[in-house]
Amino acid sequence: MDKKRAIVLGAGFGGSAAAARLSRLLPADKWEVVLVDRNNYLLFYPLLPEVAAGTLEPRHVVVPARSFLPKGRFVYAEVTGLDLERSRVHLSTEDEPAWSMRYDHLVLALGSVTRLPPVPGLREHGFELKTIADAASLRDHGISLLERASMAKDPELRRELLRVVVVGANFTGVELAGEYQDFLRDACRSYPELDPDDVDVVVVEARSRILPALPEKLADYARAHLERRGLRFATGRTVARVDRRGAELSDGTWLPSRTVAWCAGIAPNPLLAGCQDLPKNEQGYVETRPDLRVKGFDNVWAIGDSAFVPQPDGHGYPATAQVATRQGEHAARNIALAVRGAPLRPFAFRSRGALAALGCRTAVAEVFGLRIAGFPAWFLYRTVYLLKVPTLGRKLSIVTDWTVDLFAKQMPVQLGLHRRASETNGASRRDEARL
Repeated sequence: MDKKRAIVLGAGFGGSAAAARLSRLLPADKWEVVLVDRNNYLLFYPLLPEVAAGTLEPRHVVVPARSFLPKGRFVYAEVTGLDLERSRVHLSTEDEPAWSMRYDHLVLALGSVTRLPPVPGLREHGFELKTIADAASLRDHGISLLERASMAKDPELRRELLRVVVVGANFTGVELAGEYQDFLRDACRSYPELDPDDVDVVVVEARSRILPALPEKLADYARAHLERRGLRFATGRTVARVDRRGAELSDGTWLPSRTVAWCAGIAPNPLLAGCQDLPKNEQGYVETRPDLRVKGFDNVWAIGDSAFVPQPDGHGYPATAQVATRQGEHAARNIALAVRGAPLRPFAFRSRGALAALGCRTAVAEVFGLRIAGFPAWFLYRTVYLLKVPTLGRKLSIVTDWTVDLFAKQMPVQLGLHRRASETNGASRRDEARL
């Protein structure tokens, strides 16, 4: 009963796709497919801005990891290290602090973390949008600001409380800014003391334009639409300092605010930095050959956000969900070919397009070369992502949330799961409660 084992580390888009395809391609009587993650779910990350805005329930954007492995095995554990020489993965759980599993093939799909540069005060006072906890925290925080603003007698204090600074004008930053402004302005209707015009969302971007992955005309449309709604853009600038009362920009501009959301870039999973045997580029991404095998290894593969997979022009593929998913499926096919001794195939990817939601039932999209903006793009955005969400149950849950949001007014009530200390009375910041 000595089976060979293929281990996939990470249950994100790439890892889930790889594990699901491997469990179908490798014979179950000879191979065991194992998916390892410290969370027992796949997070549908593109919809997190809607969770932060309260449009979607948090549990509706996660899919059980075991649903991808009808013929495989899921291991709920933290990856603590890699022994590539002995083909072992070191793991840890609360009940077993140190143990390991051997592998015959290993797929690194550990994903990324938010890139937090050494900006003074950022780690202490900034928000991220990378996890369910981040999204729920932002929503609870926004409602807390509304409550505090409704009691503020000083108009300037009220405006400071309702000012949101979003750093980074990529897809996540722009979508969060648009959805969060829509959420706060709508919620103001429940507070007679508040004027929706007091909501002030400022997007800070180091480059001269927003949404660099989209054609310039679509990015210009998005910016013009958001500016008509009252959003402001500070392009060509970065954040130099953050504290509990606001953010200072690189040109000296001071933005009084209680909410600084950092959406400016990603970094490889920190676990990879501790593995000296892995070849990595200057940014810390694992370097692979075109067929997705890690350089120098025949049985270790790397995909997704933490991998540098070379394109024919020498550049790496973008860190998007569709790229990670396709890489996961391709890695599984190549592993099956390697098991049979057949020639491997290089990974090739052609983008099918990109979409960005702007809030207020508006979006911009480029799909198969067709450029769309406004309500049709918003409808396409929701249709595409609904089709991509795994399992029928999750699709129905999301459709229900969207339908209720169309016809029923949202109630500004906190979930009570994620709290931060008041920033107006000088109290120290508390750790966020965990789900």
